[in-house]
Amino acid sequence: MPFTGTTWRGIVWNGSVFLVTSNNQRAATIQRYFADDILPALSDILSAECVQSGLLTGGDIDVSALTGTTVRGYRVGSVGAIRAAIDPLQGAWPFDVVQHGYVIRFLARGGASVVTIPEEDLDARADGQAPGVQITVSREMDSQLPRRVTVQHLDYDREYNTGTQYAERINTAAINAMQLDLPLVLTSTEAAGKAEVLLYLYWLERYDVAISLPPTYLHLEPGDVVTLETPEGNVSLRLTAISYTSDGRVECKAKYNSAAIYTPTAVGEPSAVTSTPTISVQGGSRYVLMDIPTVHTDQTYAVGFVAAMCGAFSSGWAGGNLMTSTDGGATWSTAATFSAPGATIGYATNAIGDVDERTIDCASLLQVELYNGELFSITESAMLSGGNYFAYGADGRWEIIAAQNCTLQGDGSYWLTNLLRGRNGTEWAMSLHSIGDTLVLLDPDDIQLITLSAAAISQSRLYRAITEGRDISTDSDRSFAYQGVNLKPLSLLGGNMSRNTATDDLTLYAYRRSRIVDEWRDYVDIDIGESVESYEWDICTDNTYSSVLRTLSATGTNNVIYTAAEQTADFGAVQTTLSFVIYQMSSTVGRGYPTYRTYIR
Repeated sequence: MPFTGTTWRGIVWNGSVFLVTSNNQRAATIQRYFADDILPALSDILSAECVQSGLLTGGDIDVSALTGTTVRGYRVGSVGAIRAAIDPLQGAWPFDVVQHGYVIRFLARGGASVVTIPEEDLDARADGQAPGVQITVSREMDSQLPRRVTVQHLDYDREYNTGTQYAERINTAAINAMQLDLPLVLTSTEAAGKAEVLLYLYWLERYDVAISLPPTYLHLEPGDVVTLETPEGNVSLRLTAISYTSDGRVECKAKYNSAAIYTPTAVGEPSAVTSTPTISVQGGSRYVLMDIPTVHTDQTYAVGFVAAMCGAFSSGWAGGNLMTSTDGGATWSTAATFSAPGATIGYATNAIGDVDERTIDCASLLQVELYNGELFSITESAMLSGGNYFAYGADGRWEIIAAQNCTLQGDGSYWLTNLLRGRNGTEWAMSLHSIGDTLVLLDPDDIQLITLSAAAISQSRLYRAITEGRDISTDSDRSFAYQGVNLKPLSLLGGNMSRNTATDDLTLYAYRRSRIVDEWRDYVDIDIGESVESYEWDICTDNTYSSVLRTLSATGTNNVIYTAAEQTADFGAVQTTLSFVIYQMSSTVGRGYPTYRTYIR
C-alpha cells in the first residue's frame, strides 16, 4: 500500500478505502466508492483510442459532432492500429473521419445539407472547353451486393453472450450474405437496427457520383452533405473525396445520401432468457493451519497438522488449493485440495475463561460470527460421543472444545452453550483466550491432515491459499512452523510421592493420560501412545518451579527414586516438602506437556 502523508492507504475487497495511521494506533476510516450507471459517450471512446496511440493529443481531435451518442460496452481484444479499434464503432454508428485544417474531425452521417448547388454550376470547365457531363454516375452490379446483413454482438440481456440479428432485402436477385462481428454490447433491437442501417446503406451507396464545381465551392470538405438541383429534382449527396485542379475547379466524388436510413425501424427478436443469470464471484480463500492435539485417529502417529479452508468473501467459492514452499517461495507445490463449500470457520466476539474441565461448562456463553458454514445443536449424548468439536483459539494456544447448543441469533451470529472444555489435553489453554479468536468446526469431511516428514518439525515453511482456477500470485506468503503437537504426550493425570522411613529415599510417581483417541474397554488400560513408556521429573527449588536442581528419568516404569544422598546434595538436607514437574516422553518430539506437583511427606 502506498504511503502518503501520515496514513497508509489501501483498497480493501469490498471497494472501500482503508486508512491506518502510521504510528500504529489502529485508527481507521472507511470511505465507500460507488460505481454510477452513466454510459460512456461514443465521442469519449474515440478520443481515448486516438490519444492512447501516443501520436495524437486532445487538441488534434474534434468529436463535437458525435455528442449525444452513448455506448453500452466496447471490447478491445488485442493491441492493434487505431483504425482497427475505430472500425467496429464506425460500422455501428456510421460516421466519417476527415481532415479539417490541422484537426481530425469525426462527422456523424445523416446531417443537414451545407449548400444547394444549382444546375448551372454542375459542369464547371476551363475556358474554351466543350460542354461536358454535368453528373457522372457509375453503379455496382446488384449481384455483388448483400441480400442479408447479419450482426453478431455482445447481448446486453444475456450477460454479454453472443447474440445475432439480421436484416434482409427480399425484392432482389442478390444472394450474397454479409456477417459483421461487432465487439459491442447491444440489445437485440439495437443490433437489428444496426443490421437494417448497414443493409440499406450498402444498397444506397452502390452508386458512385462525380461532379465538377467552380472555385466558389472551395469551402467544401469530404463528409459534407450537398443538394444538387437537377431537371429530375433535387439530389442529396455525401461527398467522399475532393480534388482541386490547376485552373481552380473543385472535382468531387460522392455517394447518394438519405438521412432517413440512419434512423432504423427494425425490432429485434427478444433473447431467450428465462431467468436472471447469476454470476458467482470466486474471490479469495480463507484458511486456518492448526497444530492441535490428536482429535482423530488419522493423527495418532502421523507427522502433520490439520488445515481448513473456505471462501474468503463470497458463496461463489469453487474450492481451493493449499500451496506450500520449502525454498522461500522459489517453487510451490500443492499440499492439499479443498472442495466447496469448505469448512465452517468463524471467530469469537467475546472470550471465555478458565473452568473445571472435568464437567460440562453450563455457565460460559461463547458468541461466534461465521465466515462460512452453519452450526446446529446436538444432544448431550452426541456431544459426549465426539460431535460438535471445535478448535478455539490461535496458533500456539488452541483449546479443543465441544458445544451441545449452537443457537442462531437474529443478526446471523451463534451462541454456543453447554460446553466441554479443555478436551484432548488442552486445559492449559483455557485461560489464554481473547476476543477475535478463531473457531473451526473439526468436521472430518471438511478438514484435512497435511502430512510432513519428521525433519520438518519446528521448521518454518511458506503457505498460500489459492482459489480454484486462480494464479499463485493471488495470495501472499504465510509462514508456519509445525511443532508436532499431535505427537506430544498430554500433561499427566497426576503424580505422587512416598518416603522410605528407613532410608529417607523418596519415590516419585507419574500417572499418565494418553493422547490416543480410543474407546474405554473393561479391564484394559488405554494405549500408552508412545513407542515406550518413559518419564522425566524436574526437581525444583520451590513451588514457583522456576529453578531446576536435578532431572530424574525412568523408562518402562512410572516411578523413580530420589535418594537421600541426592536430596542432601541438592538441598543440603533430606526434604520433607518437594516440588517437581513431571513430563511424559515422546521418542519423536521429546517432552510432553508439564504437570506441576508439590508434596509433603
